[in-house]
Amino acid sequence: LSRGYLRSKNCLREVRAALTMGKPLVLVHEADPDKGGGTLAELRSECPEELRADIFDAGWPMVVWHRIAAFQHVSLKVIAEALLLKTPKYEGEDELPLCIPGEIRADGLAFPKPVVLWASTLNDGARGLADAVAAAVPDGISITDAPPSC
Repeated sequence: LSRGYLRSKNCLREVRAALTMGKPLVLVHEADPDKGGGTLAELRSECPEELRADIFDAGWPMVVWHRIAAFQHVSLKVIAEALLLKTPKYEGEDELPLCIPGEIRADGLAFPKPVVLWASTLNDGARGLADAVAAAVPDGISITDAPPSC
């Protein structure tokens, strides 16, 4: 989705055909305003009224397209996964363990020694975020709200 896409006669023909044939959509949202990106509200306003609900409110996967290589790889993986999950081979699956050769996998990361993460009681949400980080790194992080000693 980028500025002008949903005003293009040919693009609208493709979208209408996909919807008519019951084909799945994956919405790829251009993030860079210099490359035609816009807010979802702006892009939605360009869409013909009769298609808005079918495109924007139907629960199709939405992927933000980034132009930094590492983030672009993530976008590509999300697009590939969304499309593969709609094929008969992966029917009933919720996710697929896709990877790009050479990528760093989070499951292989570990701290060489124990880490203490300080969550300030003066920062709303800090403890929740710290808990989420600790949950993502099993056996590697403990959390405290005691002020650090200098």
